[in-house]
Amino acid sequence: MKPVLYISYDGILDPLGQSQIQPYVKGLAGLGVPMHVLSFEKPQTVRSDELCLVAERFRTLGIGWTRLRYHKRPAVFSTLWDIFRGTLAALWITVRRKVRVIHARSYIAALIALFLCLPTRLRFLFDMRGFWADERVEGGIWPAGGVLYRVFKRLERSFLCRADAVVILTRRGSEVLREMNAGPLPPVEVIPTCVDLELFHPPEKKEQLDNRIKLIYLGSFGTWYLVEEMIAFYKVLAGRLPESSFTLVTPSDPGLVRKAADRVNMPAAAREKMTVTYLPYTQVPKALARADCSIFFIRPSFAKQASCATKLAESLACGLPVLINSGIGDQDREVESRRVGVVLEELNEENYCRAVDNLVALLADKSLSSRCRAAAEEDFSLDRAVGKYLELYRNLWEKGEIRS
Repeated sequence: MKPVLYISYDGILDPLGQSQIQPYVKGLAGLGVPMHVLSFEKPQTVRSDELCLVAERFRTLGIGWTRLRYHKRPAVFSTLWDIFRGTLAALWITVRRKVRVIHARSYIAALIALFLCLPTRLRFLFDMRGFWADERVEGGIWPAGGVLYRVFKRLERSFLCRADAVVILTRRGSEVLREMNAGPLPPVEVIPTCVDLELFHPPEKKEQLDNRIKLIYLGSFGTWYLVEEMIAFYKVLAGRLPESSFTLVTPSDPGLVRKAADRVNMPAAAREKMTVTYLPYTQVPKALARADCSIFFIRPSFAKQASCATKLAESLACGLPVLINSGIGDQDREVESRRVGVVLEELNEENYCRAVDNLVALLADKSLSSRCRAAAEEDFSLDRAVGKYLELYRNLWEKGEIRS
């Protein structure tokens, strides 16, 4: 097999890197693919013990790992500096390892890949994930129609024109991608965010209580997650089932939860049953296994049509139903068609009351946990995703001349 250079502007040691980069890379290496990873690590996430552990695991599997420091400030110029350094490092790796395929995860990595692939016969896999430039605008990070947005939308078209294959997270996103681009596209493969089914699995035995629901939220808050709306739902739930609890496992500021609880006038008794904590990634499966339902409300937008929340796959793998809002990627279709959760069309008190009734009825279904697990195995299996990437690599290795 020919060597592959995997470039990610997200760090291998980031929470996202632990759940959505390391498992894929290790899985591909386990299938015999010579992998080398180029990543940009944030100083606050680099702990010597964890760094040594990951590096040793990579060495055992024959995975090369080049780590560059991620720079955040000054804005724009720090990213340009990282791109310059990344391009030089990628060029050196490509020559030294005789790389034939560059796998670029998202847009900054794709720009580095573009610099290398334009003048060469290297194969280019654009793992675009979603519509990154549009997310920056919709999240209020970039101004609508600003210079950065226009530049990256043009670059997006260049990536699509030059790529030999494209990966996107959702079927809905794939449909939008084809509608957006009048010209020819390379082969587009839908690979959702997946989960390690050996790490995330249902508990052997679970306590069943009729008078309460243990709700859990997993992950950062950030721009997209509707914290106040999730807490407002819990207020309604606690009003109906007072013994219910809400655990938020997050690295984000706990003060955001307190402020949101204040804004919805959360009663003191319900507030006492709210817990905000942070857990290492390896302890997350146990936290999910102790809960009854996973909740995540995400602000719908154009870009979110291509979004696939990692917590969906992780929750289902633990036999846990989900409570979500509609309009995000394929998740509402997935949840409704498989009857593995409750989907809210609108986030308001009337719908929260209806959702509580639906959730109580759903949790009474004794086949629910096995149905959730089956959905994870069929649609979000890490092994299946790794197999799809391997097939893409093989297609690229076997290609003749690069298309124009």
